Amino acid sequence: MSGRPAWLPWIAAGLAIALFSGLGVWQLQRAAEKRAVIASLEDDGQPALERLPGTPGALREAARREVQIQGRYEGERQFLLDNRILEGRPGFDVLTPLVLEDGRRVLVDRGWVAAGPGREPVERVGIAVDGPVTVEGRLWLPESGIALGDAVTPGEGWPRLVTRIDFGALEAALGRDLVPAVIRADGDADWLFRPRDLQPPFGPMRHYGYAFQWFALALTVLAVACILEWRRRRKDKQ
Repeated sequence: MSGRPAWLPWIAAGLAIALFSGLGVWQLQRAAEKRAVIASLEDDGQPALERLPGTPGALREAARREVQIQGRYEGERQFLLDNRILEGRPGFDVLTPLVLEDGRRVLVDRGWVAAGPGREPVERVGIAVDGPVTVEGRLWLPESGIALGDAVTPGEGWPRLVTRIDFGALEAALGRDLVPAVIRADGDADWLFRPRDLQPPFGPMRHYGYAFQWFALALTVLAVACILEWRRRRKDKQ
């Protein structure tokens, strides 16, 4: 008989089953989030927000609502959100601070510009609007993404490259507080660039497929563990 404890394979199997099951549950949660995003982008007849909510909870409730906000752009310091793909071409989302009438600042996504061979925008992203503007679009609470490396590329020049939306890092770079949300602007204003579709690139069914695969792996591990245990006991009896 082997000196290996009989319970050791079950510990390994249990860990694998827990891992695969957890990944399956996560994919189901992602599918539910995707359904909520798609549903929220449908016209629900609600009037556009003319004032941003003042608390994080209220912001979350208002996520993806249409907005019609007045403010004044601060175009001296802008961010370029890197690795935004449109029709297979890499580029940037141009994020410009907007000072609201109540004094708060929020980032406005003015749209997408293509990246040149040296990772520079092929269009001029500066903004020459000095007076008040009306920004129409959607209130967006972006995910921060995987925290690998600096969210804001170190340096002194502007605009600054951004790898993900990390409001703490953005505020530190600006030296100013920000509303923890982004307005995805649309319309025909001359300060807008090409918009990217707010619809997710794929629907919830793909996440359901991934969830099925993870749960199937968990069941496979359980089945293999049971078969090996049955063989072990049979061999011990012989």
